[in-house]
Amino acid sequence: MRDDYPSGRPLPPGIILENFVEDVEVGRLKSGKEADVYVVQRIGPAGECLLAAKRYKPLAQRAFRNDAAYTAHRRIDGFVRDIGGWRRPKQGRGTQRAMDKKSAYGKEVLEERWIQTEFEMLTKAWEAGAPVPYPVERLSDGVLMEYVGDVDRAAPRLVDARPPTDQLPDLYRQVGDAMRRFVQAGVVHADLSPYNILLWHGQIWIIDLPQAVPFLGVDAATDFLHRDVINVGEWFVRRGLEIDPEDLFAELVSEAFELTMKDLFQAR
Repeated sequence: MRDDYPSGRPLPPGIILENFVEDVEVGRLKSGKEADVYVVQRIGPAGECLLAAKRYKPLAQRAFRNDAAYTAHRRIDGFVRDIGGWRRPKQGRGTQRAMDKKSAYGKEVLEERWIQTEFEMLTKAWEAGAPVPYPVERLSDGVLMEYVGDVDRAAPRLVDARPPTDQLPDLYRQVGDAMRRFVQAGVVHADLSPYNILLWHGQIWIIDLPQAVPFLGVDAATDFLHRDVINVGEWFVRRGLEIDPEDLFAELVSEAFELTMKDLFQAR
């Protein structure tokens, strides 16, 4: 069991990662199109903590089906060149065909990859310092993560929190800072909106990363980033905040370009 991530970011206070007695599911927190979220009480010999278990629904029950744009970079067919320069097919072409055809086996693989993607992207974002729940464990059907809230209630979504007008500038600044952390992690959320941003004691938290994509290597990544910025920015504009979301988008693209160039020069 890990004690910390390589980034050196301290663990959330009070969270129990090992030597616990049991996890008790105490109730469903949220039911969504893709997954249900449950509150889990982790009981240890010296205390307890609350966690959130996001459990995906079977693929056939999900409303979100058109995932081609989000998974194209993870295809395992195509060709590679070996050391001698010979062009040969990648291993796993049969598995990719099964996923494309949505066979029973293909659906199992898709389910596995969907869960793995959220856990990996959540981990990358957390390591980069983004305000996301700490990824505790990958479950067979989802992800166990840090719970945001207290024993009385969970953190509300930004769209439901209705923060006062004088808090909007700081919240928008936090959103911008969070998206910069994502860019630094090489991650684009790809489905960001006020519906998957939580607000707790004046701090925002970003959730729901199964559709997240790497910034590099995905043709539509910049389009996804632009959509994220506009979806969130327009919500603030409708509430009277005088900002231009395009300014934030330009800043994020510029920072991503600078980071890419830095990595290229360092790799030489």
